[in-house]
Order: sequence, then C-alpha cells, then structure tokens
Amino acid sequence: MTRGEKLTRRDEDRKQGRSASQFFVVGMNVFLFVFALTAIFPLVWMLYNAFKTSPEFAQNIFALPKTLYWQNFADIFKSSRIFVSLFNSLFNSVLATVGIIFFSFVTAYFLARYRFPGRNFLYTFFLFGLLVPIHGLLVPIFIQFKELGMLDTRWTLLPPYIAFGLSGTIFLIESYIRSLPTEIEEAAFMDGATTIDLLAKVIFPMCRPIIATTAILSFLSTWNEFAFALILLNDDIYKTMPLWLNSFKGERTVDYTGLMAALTVALVPVIAVYLIFREKIIQGFVAGAVRG
Repeated sequence: MTRGEKLTRRDEDRKQGRSASQFFVVGMNVFLFVFALTAIFPLVWMLYNAFKTSPEFAQNIFALPKTLYWQNFADIFKSSRIFVSLFNSLFNSVLATVGIIFFSFVTAYFLARYRFPGRNFLYTFFLFGLLVPIHGLLVPIFIQFKELGMLDTRWTLLPPYIAFGLSGTIFLIESYIRSLPTEIEEAAFMDGATTIDLLAKVIFPMCRPIIATTAILSFLSTWNEFAFALILLNDDIYKTMPLWLNSFKGERTVDYTGLMAALTVALVPVIAVYLIFREKIIQGFVAGAVRG
C-alpha cells in the first residue's frame, strides 16, 4: 500500500469516526429531549387542567381548555383553609429546615474533624437512619406522642421532621467538611478563635453551597410530607397543605379540576424557594462531585 493510499485510508477512518460520534451525540440528545418531555409533561398537564371545568375535564383529560376557567382558583381562595394550611406548612417547613441544618452542621463537623470513643458507632447510627422505613415507625411514634400529650399541637410535627431529616443531611455535610483543608481551622485557632467562632465565621461560610443544597432538600421533604401529618394531626387549625389537598377527594368522587388548581397554588412556594437558592444548589452538587 502506497503512502497516498494510507493517507486516504486514514481520512476515511477519521470521517467514519466523526460520523459515528455525531450519530451518538444526536441519539443522546434525542433521548434526553424525550426524557425531558416525560418529566415536564405532568406539570404542564396539571397547569392547563387547572383552568378546565369538571365536565370539560371528564370529556377529554388531555385536551387543552377551550376557555380559561378561573373559578377553580376563586373557589380555593374563598375558603380560609388554604391560608391556614399554607401558614402551617411554611411554619413547619422553615423551622424544621433550620433545626435540621443546625443540628446536622454541628454534628457533621465533630464527626469529620474529631476522633473520639464511639465516633464510628455514632456515624453508623446516623447512616442507619437512611435505611429505616419511616412509614414503619408511624404506629410507635403515634403511641409515644399520645402518651406524652404531644398530638394536635403547633409543635407536633417538628420533632419527627427534624429527627428523620438528620441522617442524610449529616452524611452530605460531613463528607463536604472532611474535604476542606484543615490549615484554615488551625490558623483560626492560632488567631484566638473559639470553636463557636470557627463554626460560625469560618466553616459555615465555606459550607454555604452544601448548606443550601441540604436546606432545599429538607424544605421540600417537609413541605410534601403527608404520613406524619395525617397520623399526628386531627385539628383543622394545624393541618398542612398535603392534608388540605386530600380534602378534594370525597368518598366516591374527586374534584380533579379543583385539585389541579390547588396543586398549582401549592407549587408556587416550592418554585420560589428553588429560584432563590438555585445557584447555591448547583454549586453544592458540583462541589460535592468534584471533591468526592
């Protein structure tokens, strides 16, 4: 084979390689596009069905509304239950998130930086919390709360929300802190900083990306939580948004269009929180992937 033939063969191989690479990229983009549609369509479907009448929804659940029927939203805001439920969900979600972040951050720091008797057992104990099925503990927790007189109060949901939110948050924050250089802490101690100063002024600002990530995850989990709220609360004045959404289901019928409108309203705070923290969330995931 002459030199010219070899060069020609190389060019052909390169063209075939580029063609195969381009085909792979196109195929992957098509797959991701279809996957994105499957993820977005339920949300879009919920939004436009919120503007339908009940007969129109029953006739064709996938068709677009002929006219925008705003009465579904008007009926929701006529009742004061939405405002009570919204306040209760915000109250529980915000305080539970603050409690989870506080206890997880302090615990994660000492697990990451100190070696003490029982450290491995304590770390394993928190990790074991990731394996425990929460719904399997509903009955024991209900009995305990009943004996302690903690049912149907403003603070009823906070202990289980915080307790069950610690394991995953501690695991993420501890892994992040362990990857930080210890020289910064040593320099802070040499400058006369106390442990509290170190945690509040040095470590916590360095952990803002992972803190924001765990905060939004904790907020979403408590905002959407249904089982504990259903079992531990009975008074309407303390019921949360998921319990209010359940009220659209009757014994034999379901107000689907009203439920769609209510779900749309319940989605607004979640989207707002995500938009506020989206940059920190992305930073937290990227930093965790790079440091890991």
